[in-house]
Amino acid sequence: MGFERKYVSQEELRKHDKPGDLWISIQGKVYDVTDWVKTHPGGDTPLLNLAGQDATDAFIAFHPGTAWQHLDQFFTGFYLKDFEISEVSKDYRRLASEFSKSGMFDRKNHLVIYSLCFVTLLFGLSICGVLCSNSFWVHMGAGALLGFSWVQVTYLGHDSGHYNIMTTRGFNKLAQILTGNCLTGISIAWWKWTHNAHHIACNSLDYDPDLQHLPFFAEFYKRYKNIYLIIDIYIYSKDITVYL
Repeated sequence: MGFERKYVSQEELRKHDKPGDLWISIQGKVYDVTDWVKTHPGGDTPLLNLAGQDATDAFIAFHPGTAWQHLDQFFTGFYLKDFEISEVSKDYRRLASEFSKSGMFDRKNHLVIYSLCFVTLLFGLSICGVLCSNSFWVHMGAGALLGFSWVQVTYLGHDSGHYNIMTTRGFNKLAQILTGNCLTGISIAWWKWTHNAHHIACNSLDYDPDLQHLPFFAEFYKRYKNIYLIIDIYIYSKDITVYL
């Protein structure tokens, strides 16, 4: 007897979108990641944002090729009945393929060295300006150089947090700690968690950590629900006024 596949529809998949019942699909196969969400290295936010949806592009973008072998343990035995690749995903994959072929994702180690030397030069000049001169304007210029050097440091921290900019993972982690924890005063581990989640749930009021400003502000959809309603009523009333 041949193996008979079992299928679920997109509508059925969308029902499994809660923390206690969380399914996703990757390449047309349906996976139950309800328990995995607790120990997912990328945190629970990306999975909660993609719950009940196709997560193929996000999985490919944020996981190494070795991650595919771990999916079978979460396979539900179901396939997506009405699975098809959207035009947006086709365009994204085509663009990513072109970028990869052109070498845009390749490490450019010499540029990193140049950047580190440039930052060191700026930092040294700012220190010399403060220690070797009593001029107010020289001190102001030194402050500007220091600020500009910190901007360059954050760029290096950002890039090292996204992918390997150094020759080895060990050197890359060292660059992360140096630029993040030591020079800018933020936890690079915390930043990587929130920023990767931001890219998966970009500008989502519910799941994008970059939109949350605790302990000062907590942004969520219900906060803006009444504002959206007022805007809709205003626009609708203007339309009626025009026609009257």
